[in-house]
Amino acid sequence: MTVPSRAALRHAMTVASVLVIAACATPPATTPGTTGAAQPGASTSAPASAGAPPAAAGAPSAPAVATAPVDPAVARPQAAKLALEAVDQLQNGDETSARGTLERAMALDPANELARKLSEQIRADAQKELGTTFFRYTVQKDDTLSKLAQQYLGDRYRFYILAKYNDIANPSRLAAGQVIRIPGREPAVVAKPEPPAAPTPPKVAEPEQRPRDEFVDVLAKGSDLEKAGNLEGAYSYYVDAAQRNPGHAELGKRRDSVRLRLVSTYDREATQAFQRQNLDLAISKWDRILELDPQNRKARLERERALDLKKRMAQKFGTK
Repeated sequence: MTVPSRAALRHAMTVASVLVIAACATPPATTPGTTGAAQPGASTSAPASAGAPPAAAGAPSAPAVATAPVDPAVARPQAAKLALEAVDQLQNGDETSARGTLERAMALDPANELARKLSEQIRADAQKELGTTFFRYTVQKDDTLSKLAQQYLGDRYRFYILAKYNDIANPSRLAAGQVIRIPGREPAVVAKPEPPAAPTPPKVAEPEQRPRDEFVDVLAKGSDLEKAGNLEGAYSYYVDAAQRNPGHAELGKRRDSVRLRLVSTYDREATQAFQRQNLDLAISKWDRILELDPQNRKARLERERALDLKKRMAQKFGTK
């Protein structure tokens, strides 16, 4: 056997080294359908050039960020809180702030009755809304526009349109002795019958007939107020007439009948307001029931229930 020479061994080792180096320098094979594997150290997020073609059709785009809907159980109390803030703002004559507050309230709860009523008053033309017929009223010591709106317009929260009707910029600044306009006709006051000019015989029926004729007119006026749907006005009218003529039984019956109708109406409205979580409106209705009927047990219990719920909502949502 022939032993290779040293030169041959060196040549073979050189060839082997060259083959190893060549194998290391060969790029890895690419997978079909790809553009080639990234080289070590190369950036994988190189910006596209100005002339680069658009992305291939069908490539997934970034998902749009969706706004999560507000839970109605959270939105309604927030809307109620904003509506009450708007009441305070309007009481102080800050209509601009109230507009923004009411817009946020309606966005949260479009069914919020108080926010809707206040917005309508802001937009309304008071003269067209309340009419040109009015009577003049002298403000008493404890009067407020809310109280007068409840008595004559049937809703304490209509104070703002009453303020606009009288060009009062700040409803909270109502002063005793101030004369304002109240829309509608002034409730009639029953005058006491004049005493006869001369004594009449006991059996003469004319002195008794005269008051009855006047009472017929009084009852007719009260009936007109009832038919017009102005139960508060009719009740005030009958109360005043009955106080002036305590011996007239029919006036007392009419007064008590209208009071029962008012209690029933306010009870229904308070229940509906409570179901809508308009707690302040519900409480005001039950307050009026207790003014009409202080012994009304249901109104007292429901009012306490609404106050308790309002307190718990205030603790949970930070309302006043």
